Amino acid sequence: MNVRNANDEDLLKLLSWFSTESEVKNWGGPLIHFPLTLNQLKIDIEWSVASSYAFVGQNSDLIGFAQVFNKYGFRHLGRIVISPEMRGKKLGAKLMESLLDSVSESDSSFSLFVYDKNIPAKRLYERLGFEERTYPEGRHEIKGCSFMVKT
Repeated sequence: MNVRNANDEDLLKLLSWFSTESEVKNWGGPLIHFPLTLNQLKIDIEWSVASSYAFVGQNSDLIGFAQVFNKYGFRHLGRIVISPEMRGKKLGAKLMESLLDSVSESDSSFSLFVYDKNIPAKRLYERLGFEERTYPEGRHEIKGCSFMVKT
């Protein structure tokens, strides 16, 4: 799996990965508009502010997507997703390790939000060393969503 900067073509592919509003909100949070359109998605995911990454296979097919922000005093990871056809193939850990390696700096600590009902993702993050913490000061708490940190 290779990591590169995401582009508009990747976002267009990403649009096809979600068929319901519930799936979109579970992935991107409560501020993502549905149905998805390219221009609105770019606004909703803060495309111009975040570093967006595409995870591609040997044949250059998009396998996953994630974003990294400088927020809350951490390298904040968000909107992490694996393509529907690649789910269940144990790629989550590889994607996360590739992402952490790609964006890590010598003093990097990482944070992320995950919905408690997304048990596979939460377990993966725990295996990777993320721990639940209290919400960052000034950040509105989302019911059923945990803030996790890896130092």
